[in-house]
Amino acid sequence: MGLSPWRMIGIGGTNTRIGGRMILTNRCSRAIGAIALLFLLLTGAEANARGAKVTAEPIPDAVWAYMQGRSWRAELRCPGRDQLILLRVPYLDFDGNTQTGALIVASSAAKAVAAAFQDIYDSGKFRIYRMSLIDEFGGDDARSMAANNTSAFNCRTTDRGAMSRHAYGMAVDINPVQNPYREGQLTEPEAGRAYDEPSKRRRDIVGMIVDGDVVTRAFARQGWRWGGHWKRSVDYQHFSNDGH
Repeated sequence: MGLSPWRMIGIGGTNTRIGGRMILTNRCSRAIGAIALLFLLLTGAEANARGAKVTAEPIPDAVWAYMQGRSWRAELRCPGRDQLILLRVPYLDFDGNTQTGALIVASSAAKAVAAAFQDIYDSGKFRIYRMSLIDEFGGDDARSMAANNTSAFNCRTTDRGAMSRHAYGMAVDINPVQNPYREGQLTEPEAGRAYDEPSKRRRDIVGMIVDGDVVTRAFARQGWRWGGHWKRSVDYQHFSNDGH
């Protein structure tokens, strides 16, 4: 992943000793605050269950800097910072505890994605394993899927060389292990082979998306389409604004 958040942000400056205690300068204090924010966005955080709501905000400087060369790549025609937005999303983890995850999506899609995940959370019927920015995995989609990570923006191409809908912040992948991608003999991630055929997919499996459930209905209400309906291949984890 390259530089750690600690080295990237560059804590430095002098401290002041007052009454035998070491006091941090404003510069150092701001850097530590940025680190704390970045850590929470990458790893998720436990949330207050009562009345938890999806919120949206501009991408903080520390997060934008960390995205460079990971989910945002200068060699591709990635959306600009002002075309993307950070969502903080409450969700129920596999133990039923409320957590707060982070997703970056297109600004134009933020309202729809936020509404869908709010409906999912408010239903109390669906569990999400984890939700961290894909930058934690170096922008590597395979690593993120293997970790069963729910994610959105990642400026990358598909296996066929076209720009992915994720590259525009117009797609979301949810619980990739329980909801794998399958094409012919290929299943991704590998752990998803236990769930890659219709006969293996049941509503009682935690984290699994099935047709007509709270997840597919929440996104359908926003006009987003599910990869579980694809014909030549199937992508159970995938929702996008245009069905691709």
